[in-house]
Amino acid sequence: MDQGWAAVIAGIAGLVGAVVGALAGGRAAVRGARIGAEVNAAAVREQVRAQAALELQQWVRQERQKACLQVMDLYAVFNSESVRRREQLGAGTVLDEASLQSYADYSTNLIAACSHLALLGPDSVQVAGGTLRRTTERFVSTLRFVNEELVEEPAEQRADGLGADWLEMLAEDGQEMKLAYLEFMRVSQATLLPG
Repeated sequence: MDQGWAAVIAGIAGLVGAVVGALAGGRAAVRGARIGAEVNAAAVREQVRAQAALELQQWVRQERQKACLQVMDLYAVFNSESVRRREQLGAGTVLDEASLQSYADYSTNLIAACSHLALLGPDSVQVAGGTLRRTTERFVSTLRFVNEELVEEPAEQRADGLGADWLEMLAEDGQEMKLAYLEFMRVSQATLLPG
């Protein structure tokens, strides 16, 4: 009978060992699963953050490209209007109020587009856009001033065309504006084009 009790006790001990082993193994499995889930969740969060940052960078790049292209398009129109009006003044033709207002609209559009560059950056594009804006404003101011001076001249003097000093002043301001535009183009390309 001692052997029977020994077998029962051995069976109970085996059962208790199996239950304790199963509990310990289950607990370890749950803990391992929790740790695995936490690591996986952290990796997913990091991937989502990285993807969001990449999408933001792409969006900013696209908006910068749009803003720079807008400045370039508006400058092309403004420049051709500037050349036309400078030629009219050079020939001694006074610009009427409608022509000046139309010209002011072109310059306002370009100046506004240059100002919008401050929203998107980077600093180098913002500075180049600011320089273009200032030289554009100066050219428009000079053109208006020259037109006012031409209005005050007697008609017979206007027939001879604009004086050399006035033409030189317009040419100098026009050259500064052109150089500012070329610098804006260089900085924009360096910033926006890969490579």
